[in-house]
Amino acid sequence: MKKRLSLSIFLVLILLMAVSVSAEEVKWDLGGQTIRIQTRWEDVTPLGERGAHNWYQPDERLLAHIKSVEEMFNCKIEFVARGHEGDAWAAIQEGSLLGETTVHFAHFSAGMVVPATAGALHPLNDILDDEFYESYPIMFQYPRLSGDSVGSTIYGFEALGHSREARVIMWNKSLFEREGIESLYDIYERGEWTWDKFYEIARALTKDTDGDGEYDQYGLGALGVKEVYDFLVSNGARFTQIREDGRVEFDLLRPEFLETMEFLQKIWSEGLVGDGISSNRSRAAMWLDIGTHISNPGRQAEFYAIQNDEWGIIPPPQGPNGKGEVNMHTRWVGVIPNTVEDPRAVIEVVSALFQTREPYIDKEEWEAKWWDRHLWALYDYESFEYLQEAMRNSVLVPDHVETRVLVVHAEPKAEAVFDQIIKQGASAASVLAEWEPVLQGYLDEMLKQ
Repeated sequence: MKKRLSLSIFLVLILLMAVSVSAEEVKWDLGGQTIRIQTRWEDVTPLGERGAHNWYQPDERLLAHIKSVEEMFNCKIEFVARGHEGDAWAAIQEGSLLGETTVHFAHFSAGMVVPATAGALHPLNDILDDEFYESYPIMFQYPRLSGDSVGSTIYGFEALGHSREARVIMWNKSLFEREGIESLYDIYERGEWTWDKFYEIARALTKDTDGDGEYDQYGLGALGVKEVYDFLVSNGARFTQIREDGRVEFDLLRPEFLETMEFLQKIWSEGLVGDGISSNRSRAAMWLDIGTHISNPGRQAEFYAIQNDEWGIIPPPQGPNGKGEVNMHTRWVGVIPNTVEDPRAVIEVVSALFQTREPYIDKEEWEAKWWDRHLWALYDYESFEYLQEAMRNSVLVPDHVETRVLVVHAEPKAEAVFDQIIKQGASAASVLAEWEPVLQGYLDEMLKQ
């Protein structure tokens, strides 16, 4: 019988907090102005689990929350342009053509680059200060210039508080024990969780268990583009650098990048990766994944239907140039169109509406409630501690600008280039030397630099 983590060890159940400041304490009086909000996260609200409520179709409880924020700021709140980033951008452009503000706030991910480079968003460097960033719960105090910027100009801010998607190693504790392999927790605590140790363990756990001459148990479950990003971060690598004059340049031939490609080429060539086994978690000892996926209802069968095995969570192993960083799957940020007269006031309205930061929340109570959604799925306290650590140390690589180039524009795309190096055995230095100027050309055109 599997023993999942008991929430009572860490916290008591907390009732939903009301907005923790009164209308009298708020210094932004918007004089009855209508604030128009666009989001693709229509079912993420501060009132409960995702899907429990909908901003575009609010029930009585959500309407009461919206009204309380309207009274706090003396404004009206309207949700508009229901849809994804493209819909948000279309609505922003419509406002520009009409000479009015049709959207005051929108959520963007990698698509933020398009309105930012078109000059359609407010730069926030001089609007948001240290005190603002420190008002968030610790897990949402992101490093600046990590998914919120184009070059060194910040356009985005945390405005959702839903998930910091740190990618971690999920390891089959039961399989390790059956195979006589030491716990990764003990290895990590000794400071020995390195690429070399990862390779040693992956080598030991990759086996032909049924004697047919083919591996059917693997050290690592998959090695696609996301996993490549994860290993790059674990070796301190970055795709670009920002020069003193502000120019952004791809820098793929730095030692950390080449080392990563060569290491991944090695583990692939030795058959230590079960690529192509999809979500069959029983056939691999370790997987790279978003840490909070372990509590995702749609992912339960992957973790809880495997021979009653127990799973643990730990940050990825560090390469020779690692800085203790963990990769972040993606990041959604809030942006303010440049037609908005008082961007900071809108930021405050959104912060109160989504309840993301002080003074609109109590940070300790907020974090306890947030973890309540995930702790039930963890098997041990170490997973809780290491998932927290991974979130605190997560960075977005590639960032939104780089992702836009790599995924939308570049030919060949990242997947084909990485496969050529890692799976086909091509020289990393040669392939990347050819690819880098192609990427730079798209980047220069995008940033007009």
